[in-house]
Amino acid sequence: MTRENSVIKSWIPEKLIVPLLAISLLPHLMLLSMFSLNSTFTASFLDVEADDLQFMFSMAYGLIVCGLFLHNRLFSAINVKSYLLLMTMLNILILLGMTVTTNPQAILVLRFLQGPMTLFEGAIILPILMSHIKNPNAKFIGYCVLYGLMLTSDKFTTSIIKFAIENYSHNVMVYSLVALHVMALLIYLFIFNAKRMFPKVPLYQLNLSGVMLMVICLISGAYFFIYGKRYDWFESPRIVIALGLCILCGALFVLFQMTSKRPLFHFSVLKSKRVVFGIFIFFIFYILRSSMGNIYQVMSVVWKWPWEYILKIQYINVAGSVIGVVISYLLFARQLSFRKIFVIGFLLLAASMLWFSFLFYPDTTVGAIGIPLFLEGVGQGIIFTPLVFFMIGSVHASISSHASQTGTAIRFWSTTIGFALMQNLVLYLSTKYQFLLTRNLDQTHPVFQQEWSSLMDKLSATHLENDAVHLSVMALKAKLASQALLIANTEIFRWLAVLGFAAFILILLYRPLLFVWKKRPGRARC
Repeated sequence: MTRENSVIKSWIPEKLIVPLLAISLLPHLMLLSMFSLNSTFTASFLDVEADDLQFMFSMAYGLIVCGLFLHNRLFSAINVKSYLLLMTMLNILILLGMTVTTNPQAILVLRFLQGPMTLFEGAIILPILMSHIKNPNAKFIGYCVLYGLMLTSDKFTTSIIKFAIENYSHNVMVYSLVALHVMALLIYLFIFNAKRMFPKVPLYQLNLSGVMLMVICLISGAYFFIYGKRYDWFESPRIVIALGLCILCGALFVLFQMTSKRPLFHFSVLKSKRVVFGIFIFFIFYILRSSMGNIYQVMSVVWKWPWEYILKIQYINVAGSVIGVVISYLLFARQLSFRKIFVIGFLLLAASMLWFSFLFYPDTTVGAIGIPLFLEGVGQGIIFTPLVFFMIGSVHASISSHASQTGTAIRFWSTTIGFALMQNLVLYLSTKYQFLLTRNLDQTHPVFQQEWSSLMDKLSATHLENDAVHLSVMALKAKLASQALLIANTEIFRWLAVLGFAAFILILLYRPLLFVWKKRPGRARC
């Protein structure tokens, strides 16, 4: 785009455009990071249920998925400056609304609205920013920054929440976001003119019924997976209704889009083998990522590390992710094939999962846990951005946005399912092993006698006999629960390692398998 036709005012120096656009992108990235917080760890210090927190995140992210259907139409109807000013002001109003209410239902509605507003605000700035980066790989650099922040910014956001809780209040964090939005608002007023990037298209035939079907499908699906454990799955009518709504609305959405003249989503993108393979890889990738909540849970529950300390340890993973993103750019710039990049990334992820499985002891050190944390970060950093490009680059440019929508949708489902899977596996396996370990609670068993004597000797010195007996029983139960949790996570991470190595082998053999498939006798006759 030339400066004469640019949406940036002509008198703005070229060297200031990228820094100013990067600063204006900050509030969008901070809001986006709040939808990707580790709900298990965050819930531990916010004193809320992890299920409720995850549902709030999933709901907002689901609205981002649905917002992608409307983004291009809104963008074509309104000029860039007016669009950005409108969306930023709406975000400011939503944030201020969160500071004046403590009603959970009202906050849920505001979160509901915040999802698409966050998307609308940032989805324009990023391509404009990338168009002003003077580099042949500008698009990849832009996405590296975006996805690198998506992988790591949840830790920074948690640190900000921690600082606000300890020194001020939750509202201070919201006011900080408002201040960043006001700063972005001033930048938009300062640098943008009233020109358009594309010809004006009126807002008609938006197919809002299709959008609403997808909204209901995603939210009811998230409710089913997240709250299924709490309400005993199909024993609860609300869970059955949620699943029914998800399937019904999803089926109606597919039917309407397949028969519509102006579909919201072109299912033809699924004809691309790379898109389908990318969906599969994305799903495995996010299942492996979802296991990090288990690590932080063990740190808190079993190893009794303070959550402030755990938060600092997470920056080891951040360092690995940053290095992984840099490596992915270097490999991409050297034109290394996507297959080789994925092989390296999944090998590191699988190795880190296997390494974790050998660390679940009653106590450990930061040095021991830090290495696999770092490797996991490097692995996910290497995979993320190339995987997005692998999917987008496999289809025609006219429907590449639909491939991007596919990736966003699969991130929603894999994150939600990954959370539910880990929660249910931990519950099932820890209950199973806790039951098996109760066999040791036998007065004739040497292990029980040793533990009981040790506890009674310690507690009898400071408590009455009855109190000492009660406290000893409670201590044994707690130790039993901790041991069961450790054994459960050992099994989970070994299976995750198997999954990671299976993905590694599948990617390694992808081309040979594809060649054999194309050369099979039945296909040759066709």
